[in-house]
Amino acid sequence: MADKNETCFCKKNWKLIVGAALFVLFLILIVLLKTVDVQLDANTDKEIGLSSVNFAARDAIGERFGLYDLTEYLGYFAILLAACFAVWAVVRFFFARFDLRKTGLDFAVLAGLYAAVVVFYVLFEFLAINYRPVLLDGKAEASFPSSHTMLAITVFVSAARILYRRFDLRVSSVLFSLPFYALAAFVTVARLLSGVHWLTDIIGGVLLSSALLFLFSFFSDRIPVESDEKKEETEEPAPAE
Repeated sequence: MADKNETCFCKKNWKLIVGAALFVLFLILIVLLKTVDVQLDANTDKEIGLSSVNFAARDAIGERFGLYDLTEYLGYFAILLAACFAVWAVVRFFFARFDLRKTGLDFAVLAGLYAAVVVFYVLFEFLAINYRPVLLDGKAEASFPSSHTMLAITVFVSAARILYRRFDLRVSSVLFSLPFYALAAFVTVARLLSGVHWLTDIIGGVLLSSALLFLFSFFSDRIPVESDEKKEETEEPAPAE
């Protein structure tokens, strides 16, 4: 009976478990970066964790500042997309007469995801784990985890999920999501190939954003998405006085 209950729990909560596991891996990576193979980078005069792996990847990849500029613009696009969802939620909240249930609790979960991204971004700006392999404007900037990787993956993948659930689309979820996944993957790879991040910065961004997305998906799965029109159809009229 205990094994059956454990299997049932894992089946119902596998996204929560995977998200927690990815976050643990992210924390383990931080510990490794601060304790294993820490060496001084001659380019920036900063100590870099897991330096042998990171130095080898940097030497093999080189620098491509054109890709850096492109990922900067795509980062602005991700922020604009997130802002559009915020405006959409506010408008729905207003027309729903400030009823959060009618606005859509999935928007509240999405807001939680965005808030988590902002918190981690600010946290790792002050808590520098590693610094960029190159100086930008003559300054050594904190680079772990890659904020553009984290932003692109969380915003584009969550956008695909929200849009697919919100509209009655006659296309499979995988097919609809492909352009969003492609954007997220392109920013991740391009950010690495640009040479402004260490390999472990990208890995950290992927681990953290994936953990957040699994948690986002876990909680949003528990929220039924229903249009206002369907709600009006199912609501019973108030009894006449």
